[in-house]
Amino acid sequence: MLSDLRSALLARDVLKANKIIKYFEENPKTNPIQMTLSVLFGFFSNLMLAYYAPEKTEQGIANQLGLKSPWQAREYMTAMRVFSGVKCMQIIGEIRYCDAKSKGVDNSSLSDGDLLRELVYKILH
Repeated sequence: MLSDLRSALLARDVLKANKIIKYFEENPKTNPIQMTLSVLFGFFSNLMLAYYAPEKTEQGIANQLGLKSPWQAREYMTAMRVFSGVKCMQIIGEIRYCDAKSKGVDNSSLSDGDLLRELVYKILH
C-alpha cells in the first residue's frame, strides 16, 4: 500500500491518495503513521540526492543512490519531473513536522489520518 501511495503522489492523484489514507486510518495496526512517514521520508530524501547526481540518466541516478539496477531509478526520474528541488526540500520539512506532530509535539487533537491527509495536501499543493 505504501508504494501505491507513493505512485498516487507522483501521479498527483488526490482521490486515490485520500482513499489510501482512509484505508491506513481504518487499519492503524498494519499501517502505522511512523512507518508511512519513514517510507515517504526515505523516498523524498533519495529524490533530493538524485537532483545532485552528476548524470541525470537512469544509470547515473542508480549509481548516485546505490541502487542495484537502473530500472529502479525510473520512479525517481518521474518524481524529478513532478517535484522541483525546492518543493522536495519543503516536502521533507513537512514530513518531519508531521512526524513530530504524530508524537504529540504541538498537536492535541489531530488523529493520524488527519495528519496524513494534511501532509498529502501539502505535498500535492
